Amino acid sequence: MVGVLIYIAVALTAFMLGTQALRLARLSPDDDAERGLAAMVAGHGIIGLLILGLGLAGLLTWWALAHLLLLSALAGLRSLDDCLRSIARAGALLWWDLSRSPLRAAWWAVTIIVIVQLFAALAPPLPMDYDGLAEHLAMAKVWARDQRIHPLWYDHHSQFPATLQMFYAAAHAFGVPGAAKLFHWGFGVMAILATALAGRRLIAPAAGAWGALIVATTPGFAWLMGVGYVDLPAITCGVLGLLFFARWLREDHDWLLWLSAAMVGAGAGYKMQGLALLGVLAAATLIARRNWRGVKLGAAYVGVALLVCGPWYVKSYVWTGNPVYPFAYEIFGGKMWSAERAARYRYSQRGYGKGELPPRDELEQMPALKAAFSGPREPLNLLLAPLSLTIDAPAFTVPLGPLGAWATDSIGPMWLALLPLLLLFRRPPPVRWMLWVLLPLYLWWLWSMQLTRYLLPSLVLVAPAAGWAAVEAERHSPVLSTVVRGAMAVWTVLALGLMLLYVGPQIPAGLGLVPPDDYLSGQPLYEASEQINSMTPADAKVALYEEPRGYYLDRDYLWADPGHSALIAYERVDSAEDLANEWRRIGVTHVMINAARFPDLRGGGRLVRHIREAVEAGLLEPMETTAAARPYLLFELTETSGSR
Repeated sequence: MVGVLIYIAVALTAFMLGTQALRLARLSPDDDAERGLAAMVAGHGIIGLLILGLGLAGLLTWWALAHLLLLSALAGLRSLDDCLRSIARAGALLWWDLSRSPLRAAWWAVTIIVIVQLFAALAPPLPMDYDGLAEHLAMAKVWARDQRIHPLWYDHHSQFPATLQMFYAAAHAFGVPGAAKLFHWGFGVMAILATALAGRRLIAPAAGAWGALIVATTPGFAWLMGVGYVDLPAITCGVLGLLFFARWLREDHDWLLWLSAAMVGAGAGYKMQGLALLGVLAAATLIARRNWRGVKLGAAYVGVALLVCGPWYVKSYVWTGNPVYPFAYEIFGGKMWSAERAARYRYSQRGYGKGELPPRDELEQMPALKAAFSGPREPLNLLLAPLSLTIDAPAFTVPLGPLGAWATDSIGPMWLALLPLLLLFRRPPPVRWMLWVLLPLYLWWLWSMQLTRYLLPSLVLVAPAAGWAAVEAERHSPVLSTVVRGAMAVWTVLALGLMLLYVGPQIPAGLGLVPPDDYLSGQPLYEASEQINSMTPADAKVALYEEPRGYYLDRDYLWADPGHSALIAYERVDSAEDLANEWRRIGVTHVMINAARFPDLRGGGRLVRHIREAVEAGLLEPMETTAAARPYLLFELTETSGSR
């Protein structure tokens, strides 16, 4: 309950501050819903940058954050009445949609999904919250523990834009980590509302309702609402950016263009992927005007967006020498990175999608053109990607079983079912604009990394267009209307069933009926982490192998696998003693190995051999672990070798 109160207080503060900021910048829409969503984005962005400033100054403490939030609330207090009235009107509109709207069944389904995912957001993060436990929540916890924001050289993701992680860090600094995931859930709600608003404002009210339902029932989107990732703010900002851009195309008021740029810039401050949408809309500005004024507007669009997100990229440049670290290594280079790591990183990204990628050494020997169009990028695989993405979800996500992939990281069937209907009807301008914006983003996704989650921010941009297809189907043919409504109803029930498979067990913890320790008990990752927490001194430092999810550790740690960074100079390691000396050089006192993914210590490979020899020489002392911690192996680094 405390976490919920903290989230509400921070969200209301962001709402007030954002409303005041938009008013001062003369970018405040007259429509309550547009103004409210834009203000929430602006307010969160401003507070995120203020928290960044505190963290860089070494003041990431609960009392400094409390003062910052109090001053932010005072700065926006003048807008409190407007914000409360907007909330009241939004509540009245929602009640009308749920009680009297012809599409109230769709709105009830969306509401139920939002509530179901709220339980997941309230529950402690499970190991399936992989990136949250490895990166987003984990780095926030480390920064809150250290009371400052500093480079985490073992994790290149810590150099990415991190607006949402600032709120995660604040939750941990306040000692209420349970509030962290609520910020991601909240942006999921805003993304659904922004989709409905875009459809209603640009096309038709029913298009907004259908579009919101399509988004909410997309398994990959719904699952994200309950975990500590950063995708949903990027989606929210993208939809709002496109909404205001489309209004600018239709109404030709430049303030709408600047508001669009601010939203898109905010999105790039949450996730680097937002730079792609920035490039597309800046180019669209030039195409829309086709004159010198268009060039100036396009340049100004980029300038406004970079003004909003620029601090994150400047920070990365100062810390690493590369504003988009670790990407574009050939151009910028980057601290603690290398050409070999960059090549390995690119190869791993190319492996997602339908089609098997040749081994890296074989790929590097191929002619450039053949190598470029190999594996998932073979011409036939590229052509059939929409179909493959719909019916073969496991190929486009991290290793998951078929059920897990369908339940948590698929797009579902309705996108492929509805978007082709667009070809049957005369498309209004906003629908055409959405499709043209999607096209380059989709081609970029095909070429860069065919991960379902990375497509969602682009796919949701055309959700109102998909909703419009459902509206037109109803208008043109009773038979087609019955088919579309029936398919959507069946899929909604199935989607809810898939969600309950993983949310159901989280509901008792989300309601506070089960203590977090009891809820997580029996999870091997949690058990192994807790054993390290209880069996090691407070100043211990743990080297993790094949296990980046360090969130549950209350000790300092690093990702020790060679591909992550140059912290450990493996090129200088020729023996177990060399490896032990490298560990000691950077302060490592303990080693934790995920034996389920790490090669058997009796096997081959230089690193495996050196670790085995370190155990045999007494440089690594095995720690006693319980059966619940399997398959994790825990070791203590000894001062000197001994006989065994």
